[in-house]
Amino acid sequence: MLCKFCQQTIFASRRRWGLHRKDYRDVDKDPELEKCTVCSHLGKNVDVDCAYRWTIRWLSATREDQKCMLITFRQSDNHLSGPQAENHGETSHSTGHFKDTITPATTLPKTTNITPSGSLPQIQSWIHECSTSHERCQAIQSSTSSSWLPTRLIDVSNPSKIHIITTSPSMKERYTTLSHCWGSIEIIKLIQANYAQLTDPSVGVNWDKLTKTFQDAITVTRALGVKYIWIDSLCIVQWDGEKAPGDFKTEGQLMHLVYRNSFLNLAGADSKDGSQGLFRSYEKNPRQRVLHEPVKIEGGRGITGEWYILPKDYWRHELLDKILYTRGWVFQERMLAPRILHFSTHQLLWDCATLSASESLPQGLPRQIDTISATERHWRERLLLMRSAPDNQPALIRAGTADDSLETFWIDSVRNYTRCELTNYISDRLHAIWGVAKVVRDGLREEGSWDENDHQEEEYAAGLWSKNLYLQLAWRVVNPRLREETRLPGLQGIHPSWSWASTIGEISLQSRLRLAGTWYRVRHHDGGEVRFEVKGLGDVEGSPELAARGVEPKRDHQPELVSKKLAVRGVTVRGFWDQKTQGVQVSVVDVAVVKRFDFFPDIVLEEGREVYLLVLSAHETDEHGQLVMVDDSAFGSEVSWRKPKVTYNSGTGLMLEGGVGIENEYKRIGAFRFQGLGKDDMRVLVDETGVKNIWIL
Repeated sequence: MLCKFCQQTIFASRRRWGLHRKDYRDVDKDPELEKCTVCSHLGKNVDVDCAYRWTIRWLSATREDQKCMLITFRQSDNHLSGPQAENHGETSHSTGHFKDTITPATTLPKTTNITPSGSLPQIQSWIHECSTSHERCQAIQSSTSSSWLPTRLIDVSNPSKIHIITTSPSMKERYTTLSHCWGSIEIIKLIQANYAQLTDPSVGVNWDKLTKTFQDAITVTRALGVKYIWIDSLCIVQWDGEKAPGDFKTEGQLMHLVYRNSFLNLAGADSKDGSQGLFRSYEKNPRQRVLHEPVKIEGGRGITGEWYILPKDYWRHELLDKILYTRGWVFQERMLAPRILHFSTHQLLWDCATLSASESLPQGLPRQIDTISATERHWRERLLLMRSAPDNQPALIRAGTADDSLETFWIDSVRNYTRCELTNYISDRLHAIWGVAKVVRDGLREEGSWDENDHQEEEYAAGLWSKNLYLQLAWRVVNPRLREETRLPGLQGIHPSWSWASTIGEISLQSRLRLAGTWYRVRHHDGGEVRFEVKGLGDVEGSPELAARGVEPKRDHQPELVSKKLAVRGVTVRGFWDQKTQGVQVSVVDVAVVKRFDFFPDIVLEEGREVYLLVLSAHETDEHGQLVMVDDSAFGSEVSWRKPKVTYNSGTGLMLEGGVGIENEYKRIGAFRFQGLGKDDMRVLVDETGVKNIWIL
């Protein structure tokens, strides 16, 4: 429902914008406001002392989807009104209003348990539709290998116990997988000491020895008629000391195949550990609020009638903000599994390459709020349609429904992944995204070189790509102040400072597209492109069993650097950190020029800290900041761009520390960008007489 205030203020006023309530202190005390869809949502998600400015607009419509309007609530200064308040806020909340465009569920079962009166019928309906009606999902099924199985699976056919089997090349079976938070409680793990017991069908693991999450996942698997499930802690031999290290080093490389070839991934979205299980009962806490009831609106202008009101961030609120999706390992599981059944707080949610749905919206999300989920569906389809092949053959790639750039996907993936947490950053920072990186690498290799004269094969290491490496070095830590330490000492011993894997926290990667008008870039010591070298894979051995299932360990092994030292030939300019300006003061550069720099430290820097600036790349722009592109052979033609009389320079660089020692060794502590610099300013930063060979460690 809507309260009288919202009806009159937003809809009956016939205005396009206005101020909402001054505060939300008493929303939970007023029965009318607590039932109001808008006020109750804002009361739970905003600063109670802050007014919000609302705007209303109609969204684009199709013949099947003709009525939708979006109301956005932005944090606003109480004294501001009118258009000048449009961008004043720090946060915003939007709701989509839909008329005759969605078909929500009218009732929901009182449990998500797998029973005929619970969630089983809805799950079976989603699976049946996906298997028989979704063309994209059927294409994925035909591209994945039904004969590929993980090294080990859990046999769940015995109702009183489970045991672990070692698969064979001749087996052709379906299996489910489980995404779960290990948490702090003790869970049963496969280690060398109990290997014989857990793999013996007569012994195995009794039902009561399994955590509730494991029990629930096995219950779902059995109910769907599937005999096997893959659970990481039981299907990979875990670390049990130096003398019993397990086999994660080899099995971890194949996790992308484990999820890509699974029948269904079960995800415990809101379970912090194994004790909480997957299923939820709503006997004592009915979930009517999950259901979407039509709201009567009176406002004229085509608004009058019954509407459904949904938050625009529905998918994030119902799913992605849950504890499981704050964990780094789960990112690649979510992107690589062909189907996912999410067990969330208030309801089940479904994900495949064609449909994102929930129990309350079983036919799918409305197009206007299906944004995050639609993007992930597209990339899930794209990644799953890439199929591995032997070393001497290219990967088979079928175009997705939209041919977005793999470069863009990788940049978005790293940002989303690095927002998540890891229990062990030291060992897992790169391992937990390798499954996605491996598929992207194969895709980039298949797409080929950007330059017909460039025959270099795309390589990946330390979270970066081999082509145009110098541009990628300018990645940024989004907000180092959110953490006490963004550069853990343990990480520094494993990853070089020039790799984003050497930090913790959210990372923004930079485009590696070489811009027209680029006249300067750092080089390798020998004058060639800045590059890394990866170790050969001659000592990576396969096995007849893996080979029979189409697994090539040399393709699936994560590349390792030969050396953490990066050879760079460039100019370093000494300066000092200024807390007041949050910038680097350089004696040879005018203060006014420094204002044209934006600095992005990896860590919180103290006043007066010595910093060296290294320009990575510079390109010419005109007085409006637009690229200057000159093609001498095209002068006089209609398509040529003539060089303006006055040009400026923009580019990126690194903030370094060190420089002491015979070898001129530095470590990265941040990045910077600049724009609008004249020629004289650039001469200081890239003075040819100051060019030298340095090492970035």
